[in-house]
Amino acid sequence: MNSAHWEALKAQAQRVIEKTIAKLPLEVRAEAQKVPFLFETECEDDPDILGTYGHFLPGEVSVANGPIVLYLATIADFCDEDGEDFDEQVRLTYLHELGHHLGWDEDDLEERGLG
Repeated sequence: MNSAHWEALKAQAQRVIEKTIAKLPLEVRAEAQKVPFLFETECEDDPDILGTYGHFLPGEVSVANGPIVLYLATIADFCDEDGEDFDEQVRLTYLHELGHHLGWDEDDLEERGLG
């Protein structure tokens, strides 16, 4: 991926996440604002992963504060292959990982439409 394309993806994802955070309920927004998010091209351990969250503890809000990592090249490739919208996938992936910060496991996320 060339650097201009990478910078454009990062800027687009940044805007999506900022808009997403702004629309969250106040208590969740306050928590989301504490958690840093980072962008990388892809996960070295598993190139199919769209995002990760460090320090997940089921049923507990993490005191470690992440970070949330979104793998933008992987998200873009996934969207191209499956005809998905990049902005929507960034939003969903961010919310999924934020849910882990809040202590939600995969079943909790699925119930909230973020599985």
